[in-house]
Amino acid sequence: MSDEEWAEAVKERSKVRFDIEPAEEAAMGVKLTITHDGFDSPDSKMLEGVSGGWIMILSTLKTLLEGGRFVSDQGRDASA
Repeated sequence: MSDEEWAEAVKERSKVRFDIEPAEEAAMGVKLTITHDGFDSPDSKMLEGVSGGWIMILSTLKTLLEGGRFVSDQGRDASA
C-alpha cells in the first residue's frame, strides 16, 4: 500500500466487537469471537490493511494464554 493509499485509508472508520462466552465444553475455557466490520466498502483499503493483522495478534494472544510466554520470549532462559 502506498503512502497516499494509507493516508486515505486511515480516514475510514470501522467497528470491532469482542464477544467472550463460555466454550461449548467447560474444560475448554472461553470462546473469543472478534467481529471487525463497518468498512466503507468491500474493496476498502482499511480492510485490506488490517486483514492480516488480526491473525498475528490472535496467534500471539493464544501463545501467551496457553504457555504464559510471548513467541519472542520462547528462546530465552526459563528462569528469566
